[in-house]
Amino acid sequence: MAALVAAALVATVHMAYLVYMVFGGFLALHRFAWIWPHIVSTVYSIYVTTTSFTCPVTTVEKWLLGMGGRAPYEGSFIAHYLRGVLYPAQYETALWLSGMALAVVSYVVVLMRRRRTALVPVDISWS
Repeated sequence: MAALVAAALVATVHMAYLVYMVFGGFLALHRFAWIWPHIVSTVYSIYVTTTSFTCPVTTVEKWLLGMGGRAPYEGSFIAHYLRGVLYPAQYETALWLSGMALAVVSYVVVLMRRRRTALVPVDISWS
């Protein structure tokens, strides 16, 4: 039972990572340092999606399911939990490209705002 609870926790964290992957770049509007882990996340997502590399988090979840007496699912995390459930399978590429585009848009927004605030003169007079 503990393994199944752990598998559910891993799946929840994995889903949260996917949300972060799409929207996390906007955290850099609050603190610019947040952009760096998000860029790493974006590059990792591109790598996992465009190669045959299996995400280690998916491997851990499948292992935990097996330890809990359940048959691990076939394929990727996204194929199991999202494809055909959250969106039709034929839109997967468009959805992934949209997510990546939103991540890139977050970088543009952050950099434009950072540039705009750098160009605004600061009034330090006491009058």
